[in-house]
Amino acid sequence: MTSGRSLNRYLLFITLAYFTLGFVHIGFALSGLLCMTIPFVLVFRDRKKSWCQGYCPRAQFFDLFRKTGDTAKTPGFLLERKTRDLVLSYFCMNLFFIAASTMMVAAGNMAPIDRVRILIIFEIPFAMPQLLSQPVLPPALLHFSYRIYSMMTTSFLVGTLLALLYRPRTWCRVCPVSTMSDRVLKNVIQTSREA
Repeated sequence: MTSGRSLNRYLLFITLAYFTLGFVHIGFALSGLLCMTIPFVLVFRDRKKSWCQGYCPRAQFFDLFRKTGDTAKTPGFLLERKTRDLVLSYFCMNLFFIAASTMMVAAGNMAPIDRVRILIIFEIPFAMPQLLSQPVLPPALLHFSYRIYSMMTTSFLVGTLLALLYRPRTWCRVCPVSTMSDRVLKNVIQTSREA
């Protein structure tokens, strides 16, 4: 019988499937929203960071970079609250741009982006191949899909770089979902104790 722990190792394939499916059809990028909502459902249900501690497919992927012997020590600034707050602010700003620009596309005031962008502004200079031309997405949903895929790609690339340079789960120390989960968890526990 396979233990839950060994099954968790296979979650890394969800990360690989996510980025692969983006080349099949960009509409699959919307599944990235699950990685932004499920962690909070689990925090409220379990009263702990179940997602971060065992279910996050990205964390499982970063574990592939586990090195034998000495690993470079994570720089102190990456462990500071200021850095976590900065990354969380960037994430919230990115979500704001995604929402605002999608509304502008829906209103016909802006053309949808149809390319992946890194760090919001750096456009990859080639179009992603799309193996499925159907179904055709409405312009606002096309735009929203590319924006979500861009955000997921940016954090994946940064996390992979950190895993290569330092420890495998260095990204997890600054991940905005982890930071928000900590804060929600702190408020949930505090509220339940006061009740």
